[in-house]
Amino acid sequence: MANIELDGPNKKIKVDSGDLTLDVPGDIVLDADGGDVVVADGGTNILKVSNSSSDVVLQPQVDAKDIIFKQYDGTTVATVEDNATFNIPASKLAIGGTAVTSTAAELNILDGVTATATELNLIDGVTATTAELNILDGVTSTAAELNIVDGNTSATSTTIADADRVVLNDNGTMVQAAVTDLKTYIGGTHVQIAQSTFSTSTDVSFTSIQQSTYNNYLVKIESLYASADNTSLYGRIYLSSGEITSSLYDYAVREYRSDDTLSSTQNQNGAFMRFNHRSLDDNAAHPFFANIYIGGVKNGERCQFFGQHGFSSSDSDNPSVAGFSSAHYTSSQEITGFKFYPDANNITGKITIFGIKT
Repeated sequence: MANIELDGPNKKIKVDSGDLTLDVPGDIVLDADGGDVVVADGGTNILKVSNSSSDVVLQPQVDAKDIIFKQYDGTTVATVEDNATFNIPASKLAIGGTAVTSTAAELNILDGVTATATELNLIDGVTATTAELNILDGVTSTAAELNIVDGNTSATSTTIADADRVVLNDNGTMVQAAVTDLKTYIGGTHVQIAQSTFSTSTDVSFTSIQQSTYNNYLVKIESLYASADNTSLYGRIYLSSGEITSSLYDYAVREYRSDDTLSSTQNQNGAFMRFNHRSLDDNAAHPFFANIYIGGVKNGERCQFFGQHGFSSSDSDNPSVAGFSSAHYTSSQEITGFKFYPDANNITGKITIFGIKT
């Protein structure tokens, strides 16, 4: 039988073996006027329960040790660590009976958020799925860029170029389209596909005329000046084999003067047309203008050429010259391009080619 000793001088209750049980009909009250209740093991203080202005303080008494809360079966439910961290095992946090399933990494995303409650409440009721919200992942637009589509009525002064893009809804899919494509679509029946200028005695060639898109063409020659009177401008065609210098046409060229004089010119070096600058007064300083219509370019069709041209002179009796050139292409080979070139004299001016929608 164990003995219980009251050690008055040392203020101790000593038991020589086993445990000590205090079994009372009422409550057990530890009343320490010093404000601390200390739990020790073998003379080493382990835990102190203190009174701090009626607040209860639990404090380990061994440095670098934690306070661990466990269930009956020994499972740790929380740890107050020495580094002041309150550590709860993963998936063990609940608020008001509802488990918090967010990970620490996910909750840390909110670190530094400066949104107000009103701003966060805007999300209340959002029914977007994760996949829908993930669409925003990687968006690099600035607020200013997004605000452009927000009903803003102010206009930005900018020079529109062919390389610019416009945003279109393509049957439910938003796409960027080149301004050149938009210009082609809304450009009416005549779409400019090439333009060049004559300089001295150089040739102007259009070797790719998009024959898969357009079957008919209009060639406009503007403000053409010759270095000498009686200067001719010729037109040839390209096939896939190259420039054609032999005759593949049934054609006639006619020229009318204001005095009703009629002259004709025949084929020369495979040209489908020849326009001749003859001002009658031997003065080359008069501009030359012409339109050339070319129809039926696609393979298997008989291409036709028809041109009109005119220029003026200072001759009071014959103030102007007008003429036309027509030709019938006799081959079924597909035409791939056109070439326009002067004879030995120099010319300057602009030439533009349009595809005609059919």
